[in-house]
Amino acid sequence: MIDLDALVKNFFPKIKEVGLAAKADEASVVESLKKYPRDMLEDLGEEEIVVFMLAAVSFSDAFLTDFEGIGYDEFLKEIQDISAGELSFSDVNNNVSEEILEKGIGTSEVSFKCNGEAFNYTAKVYYDWFDVKFISFLKTVFEKKGIEKRLIVFGDPNGTFITYKKPEFVKKFKENFPMMKADIA
Repeated sequence: MIDLDALVKNFFPKIKEVGLAAKADEASVVESLKKYPRDMLEDLGEEEIVVFMLAAVSFSDAFLTDFEGIGYDEFLKEIQDISAGELSFSDVNNNVSEEILEKGIGTSEVSFKCNGEAFNYTAKVYYDWFDVKFISFLKTVFEKKGIEKRLIVFGDPNGTFITYKKPEFVKKFKENFPMMKADIA
């Protein structure tokens, strides 16, 4: 039987150790986890419950997405919000034809300004899925702009977190949460 209080007591402090800014406390996270059916949690085991624990935490420097139904404007706004004023995105436009929208498959042209400079990206359209290669494109934007921090992706496809940190964050994160995938995007 999994002791949720002990699990959260063990892993919740590690959130701060890795450098994430949680807007929750241990008690509220335990209560959130207790809302799940007990037998489901028992079937998952500790490693998967840690993912649920992180999903129960709201962060000021990370956001959670599943890449279905999120628009490029919303995604860039989330990144701007977690950058604490370092990044500014404006004039975001996703130009996709009616024909592509009807078929659900094709490409669209995403344009935006990052800290005042214009960029364009040809995104793959697959119904309402977000083209995750856009995140790698943002890495090239940051490099061109001389920005040291990167987007760090951790979690899984059903619950992917994005944070904006220096690349060293990944190593520290993997040390504290070895059960989770984390990478520089």
